[in-house]
Amino acid sequence: MYFLSFLGVILISALMMMLSTGGNGLVYFLDFPSALVILLFGSTILLSAGLLKDFNNAFRLVVGIRQEKENKVSEMELRRAVEAVRLAIKTMLTGGLFSFLFTCVLIMMQLNEPSKLGPMLAVGMLVLLYGLAVVLVLLPLEARLRVRLHDMTKE
Repeated sequence: MYFLSFLGVILISALMMMLSTGGNGLVYFLDFPSALVILLFGSTILLSAGLLKDFNNAFRLVVGIRQEKENKVSEMELRRAVEAVRLAIKTMLTGGLFSFLFTCVLIMMQLNEPSKLGPMLAVGMLVLLYGLAVVLVLLPLEARLRVRLHDMTKE
């Protein structure tokens, strides 16, 4: 079910991009360096907090690769997964905003060349957009982990 919601977010986003640009502007929303910046922010912070493994484990716990009957999931494992996803959400928001403000500083230094302002602002906004898109995907993941943890502690 989580995979279907993930697919739904992607399809809705693609539809919004196509409708807003007349059907041929999907390329305006694709920028590999911006996506790389967001991924580097997230992985670096999770790694430095010691939660990268727990973040990866969160997907396995929710998607169901790991069967609860075969391998009993501990409460600590769920708590660490929830904390890792919460940190990833905060990192995506903060990293996207940091990158956008960094780009704004660069834009302010280029005010004498108006032709560069639009493209530079668009790239800066894409990093923020990508960060928010990742948060949209992670919010249901966090909710499902919290529900599972709540059910476990309730028993």
